[in-house]
Amino acid sequence: MLEAFPGYTLTAKHCKNKHKQLKEKYQYAADMLGCSGFGWNNEKQCVEVDSKDVLDAWFKAHPTKFYSPGKPFSLFHRLEGILLYLAGIEPQEQQQLVNKETEDITIGFDDSEMSPQPELDEGPAMQGQASHSEAGASAGSTRRYGRKRKQADVLERMADHIQKNVQLIADSIVGVNEKFKVGEKLTQLGFGDDEVMRAILKFAESPNVYAHFWGLTDSQMIGLVRSII
Repeated sequence: MLEAFPGYTLTAKHCKNKHKQLKEKYQYAADMLGCSGFGWNNEKQCVEVDSKDVLDAWFKAHPTKFYSPGKPFSLFHRLEGILLYLAGIEPQEQQQLVNKETEDITIGFDDSEMSPQPELDEGPAMQGQASHSEAGASAGSTRRYGRKRKQADVLERMADHIQKNVQLIADSIVGVNEKFKVGEKLTQLGFGDDEVMRAILKFAESPNVYAHFWGLTDSQMIGLVRSII
């Protein structure tokens, strides 16, 4: 490849390193959003933090920094969709996860958690209400722990599946075809980054389709790619 294309510098190692950097940045930002004190700003396309104390505590617990709140991260939601897709979670399932998460959050913050706590020197009736409130708070904590566990399970599935596919992705981008690297060709045909990634995965899983791809005209290539992604 280097002899045929002297200016060709992209290698499998480059692809793996870029993939690793994006995954670490996404994971770091996603972990932030899973904690109290952090939120997503749609207008600025970045993670925001409530206070410097919250941020200092976070960096103390996570000394290796892959992302800083306030810095634009416009690829965050696109990466989320791609990583979930690589984990075998279809768009419909992704939406179901979002809906379920929203429902769990709504249930988790019930009246018992939002109500003020009673004074300790009240009578038996008030003590009973306090016990009820404590039980409600405990249930809310359990539900929140369950949400964290579900998030961790999804991320673990994503990491395992991505690890299995990263070599296929790199091989597909870097020289599986001696004439042209497929990523550049798909970009020239007008496909976006996420569409290119999905097409590459399909080609890696179906070598016959990939071989057929290079015998088509540009318009036929576009039609084929649209049909498989």
